[in-house]
Order: sequence, then C-alpha cells, then structure tokens
Amino acid sequence: MSETIDTVLYIFFYTFPFLMLFFGRKFRLNLDVFPIPIKTVDLITPYLLLSATIQTLLARAEPLHLYFYIFLSFFGIVYASYLAFGKRMLLVGNFFRTWWRYAFIFSLSYHVIIGGYGIFINFF
Repeated sequence: MSETIDTVLYIFFYTFPFLMLFFGRKFRLNLDVFPIPIKTVDLITPYLLLSATIQTLLARAEPLHLYFYIFLSFFGIVYASYLAFGKRMLLVGNFFRTWWRYAFIFSLSYHVIIGGYGIFINFF
C-alpha cells in the first residue's frame, strides 16, 4: 500500500510543474494588486524549490538538494556582485526578478534530473 502511495505521489510531484506551465497560460489570475506583471513561472518557482527536497527524498537519493540551495545562494551573490561592481548599477527589483527567473530555470532542470533519476530507480 505504501509503495502505491509513493508511486502516485512521485508521479504527481513530477508532472505538476509541467501541467502548470501548460495550463497556466489558459488561466489568467487576477493579480492586479501587484505593480509588476506576475507570470506563471514566478508562481511555480516556490513549488520547484520545495519540490527539490520532496523529489530527492522520494527518489531515496543523497541529500543533493542542500547543495542545490547553496548553489542558488552562491549564484545570487555572484550575480549581485557582478551587477554592483561590474556594471556599476544594482537595482534591487530588477536583480530579484532576474535572479528569480534564473532560480526557476535551475530548479526546473534539477526537478527534471532528480525526477528522471527517481523514475528510473523506482520503476525500473
């Protein structure tokens, strides 16, 4: 019974971001409260950051998600340093928006890699 629940949970956690990306454009949320436009990828990123831990635990892999979080933090520090010292222009709003989109790209790639590994280990 527990193995069946793990399988259903694993498939749900793996396919949910792709379903949100596919169907997210069809549903327009009324987020006019915010002064900047919020896209579907902005809403999926917290899920992907949490999903990194869940997918790693369900795949019974080494705790690589901790290194992933350290990598995201280090990337943010390096990117902010580049903007501040290299370009001499660090706008906090633009930095966080760009870093959030990079976090989405890295989180989605980690999600695909660890999810593929978990599917391979658990189902084959």
